[in-house]
Amino acid sequence: MDVTESYGFWIVLFLSLWKSSLGQIVYSVSEEVNKGTVIGNIAKELKISVQELESRMFQIMPGSNAKYFDVNVKTGSLFVKDRIDREDLCGNNQKCTLNLEALAQNPHRLYRLEIIIVDVNDNAPFFPDSTYAVNVTEDANEGERFPLPIAKDSDVGSNSLKDYKLSSNEYFSLDVHSGQQSISAELVLQKALDREKQSVIHLILTFKSV
Repeated sequence: MDVTESYGFWIVLFLSLWKSSLGQIVYSVSEEVNKGTVIGNIAKELKISVQELESRMFQIMPGSNAKYFDVNVKTGSLFVKDRIDREDLCGNNQKCTLNLEALAQNPHRLYRLEIIIVDVNDNAPFFPDSTYAVNVTEDANEGERFPLPIAKDSDVGSNSLKDYKLSSNEYFSLDVHSGQQSISAELVLQKALDREKQSVIHLILTFKSV
């Protein structure tokens, strides 16, 4: 059976920010945005001037997530300073957040920041192999089912794999099953086979992720 891939496209998500009821500052940013992308203004969020931000030596505290973000103390802008790949950071988890701590001096005060990393459709689904052989005996009964390989997709939520489609043929239909983590498919025999008339049947299984 020949298996081909379909094309997935890029989705651009707008940035947004808000402050939680507990006082923690929460931002969101799409993965893979350009370095230097501004995701919010710390000075406005803290209701202090940029002059005070600079004089109090405001800074992002060192840590595993500090490599991705920094603050321009002359403007108050929180910006992206390194590539963010949601799949590398959070795998297939539905929610992906990075926690940061920021420090201001004189008086000493610690601020907690939560950055929600929004998934974009930057990973095309793929099948483990380009060709998959299914052995079916010619005396197989109509309605008999044959599992097919599951396409892999690193994106999650609305950007993940949505459906499969089988090329038109007279012998098999496709039954698709949606699960929480993946979508599987089975061939369903619709018509009796005759090996003497046709010993090999070529089908194409495609998928879509949007």
